Amino acid sequence: MKRLSLTMGLTCLLALGACSGTGDESSGGNDAISSSMNSEETGSMSKNEEAESSEEEQMDESSLKVMISEEKTDEHEGHGAHVSISLKNNEINPGVLMTTITEEEELLTEANVRFEYWKEGEEKHTYTETEENGEGMYKGRSEISDLGTYKLKVHVEKGEELHTHKPYVLEVTEK
Repeated sequence: MKRLSLTMGLTCLLALGACSGTGDESSGGNDAISSSMNSEETGSMSKNEEAESSEEEQMDESSLKVMISEEKTDEHEGHGAHVSISLKNNEINPGVLMTTITEEEELLTEANVRFEYWKEGEEKHTYTETEENGEGMYKGRSEISDLGTYKLKVHVEKGEELHTHKPYVLEVTEK
């Protein structure tokens, strides 16, 4: 409760400071300290940081189109029961990837699901953890912002008995 009151007080103080906009340096840098404390203690961004961040995401994502197709490969898929993995993205925010996973025609819950992706021809692979967004549905965010062809694998693990993955190709173009 004490921490909530402190956080709310700091937030109000920051909001008042942002609204004053006097450019006065007499605060001795306390605004920067308060902002830093607020971000570190609460894990949140200031309103200016949030606005800049959301503008960047909207600009990048609104101009991109991501086409997803399954990659045909002879690669070993892993071990476990009969698992079906489907992948799609959000048309409004193409960086948001969603996968539905079933095991023997039942939705698979409480699995560890992550996306591994890299731009074709490059060696750096990026991993993104997902969150279960309903039974058998997992959602994660890619940081893809360049045009081109990307390889992506959906990795699924649950206990010792299930570890599998499915490869996809992402074609990133302008809308």
